Amino acid sequence: MGSAHSTLSDVDSLVQELERHPVNLNRFFQTFRAQTLSLQQLQLFVRQYHYFCFHFVKLLEGLLYHTPIHKVAMRSALAKTLYSELGSGSPDHAHSRQLERFAGATGLQPRDLQDTTPLPAVTAYLDTLKRLFLHSGHCTALGAELAVETTAVSEFTSFVPGLQRDERFHHRELEFFTSHLAEEQQHSQWLVEAVRQTIKTDADFQQVAAGARETADAWLSFWDGMYQAVFAAHPADSMN
Repeated sequence: MGSAHSTLSDVDSLVQELERHPVNLNRFFQTFRAQTLSLQQLQLFVRQYHYFCFHFVKLLEGLLYHTPIHKVAMRSALAKTLYSELGSGSPDHAHSRQLERFAGATGLQPRDLQDTTPLPAVTAYLDTLKRLFLHSGHCTALGAELAVETTAVSEFTSFVPGLQRDERFHHRELEFFTSHLAEEQQHSQWLVEAVRQTIKTDADFQQVAAGARETADAWLSFWDGMYQAVFAAHPADSMN
């Protein structure tokens, strides 16, 4: 068994590994950033993305409930993240509401979002998170949430430039995306600190790392599925 110091040092290496994971440069992000999406492509994207975001919050609530009561640092980080997801006390700023405003700007109605059938890739990723969050040890679950928040940073650095140059949208309608640029950095920092305060042994760290790596791999599969549905099935020559 390694020393506590070496175990904590490994946390930095794990974060760097997550930041270098292929999901951060996946083809969906690169294509979204490089081209202007048609209305049809945007609607396909936002319906699936909203489905994921809407259900993710419920899984996060479940993770908080299943975290051992004496793991205060972990529970605190999860509670802060959940509070942020729900608008930090302002329901109008709940992330799902912000995304629904963007959906409305693309012409989608609330019923369209409610009637969305998730892609297999979306269902598979949510199922992975459900298993890791609710049916694994707390260290594995913590690693999974660490990966969610750390890899989300590149998501919004890819989405925001493409959307901001799109003259169809007002800055208020892009609030979901622009606000996440700073928020995801903060969420990641909260989770890194929670890992540092929660793990005690090399075995703990290995469980954190396993959960993080499986989640990052599953997130890549999510975006591969989204690419096939949004871009491969609807190429650029069918735009606008």
